[in-house]
Amino acid sequence: MTMAIADRGDPIQFRENTLSAIRAAATSGADMVRVDLRLSSDGYVVLLHDDTARRVWGRPEGAAGLSLAEIAALGCGDEQRVPTLVEVLAEFGSRHALQFMLEVNSTDTAMAADDLVLELGLDQKVVYTGSMAAMHALRSRRPDADLALTWDHPDTPDSEVWQTLRPCLFNVHHPLITREMVAEAHVHGYQISAWTVNDFTEMARLLGMGLDAVVTEHPAELAALARGQRSPETGREEQPSVTAAEAHPGRHTV
Repeated sequence: MTMAIADRGDPIQFRENTLSAIRAAATSGADMVRVDLRLSSDGYVVLLHDDTARRVWGRPEGAAGLSLAEIAALGCGDEQRVPTLVEVLAEFGSRHALQFMLEVNSTDTAMAADDLVLELGLDQKVVYTGSMAAMHALRSRRPDADLALTWDHPDTPDSEVWQTLRPCLFNVHHPLITREMVAEAHVHGYQISAWTVNDFTEMARLLGMGLDAVVTEHPAELAALARGQRSPETGREEQPSVTAAEAHPGRHTV
């Protein structure tokens, strides 16, 4: 059955990359959650997608320009704030079936995240993706690490990339995926996934191709479709992700 990978948790109902969003994704039936990792100015691994905290949290600085204490002060209350990777793994690690795709776009972040994962003994629950530099650093450090090669080019990777990185998952921008690509990936022993798919009809089309996983902001709908509990005819209106201003309409954003 196709795995449902929740992109940043459930960013439609909650602010992305928060504990609330991850909990909602887990409840909805997601098999895995993709989260974005960055380092704070004092070296803590936190969940943040953008180069800055402006779009979601109303601050112009990036994670690297904020200490953990400053990052912890963003948002409102315990549920709607930027969590650390340690918090996420502590809650959903050994006691929960949920798996994680950790996106790391720098070597420093990749190494810091992997230190935590290994310290907690959760390497079997984590797949890494991100920049090529980060992926190469992880593979050099740990031959047994699970890597997802995220791809958005019309041409498939050359043989050197496959041989060096040895990814367990080929994660492709969904408009580029064809039946031939899926078949070729499976022939060579790779699983293949599509990102980021929010249209229900497109989800159904891709599942029909035999994909191993789909990344979406609508994990409940994907999980139901993958389990045969919904049909493409029962579509829904698109909803935007929650932003800082929408989550707290009375709060000033910079």
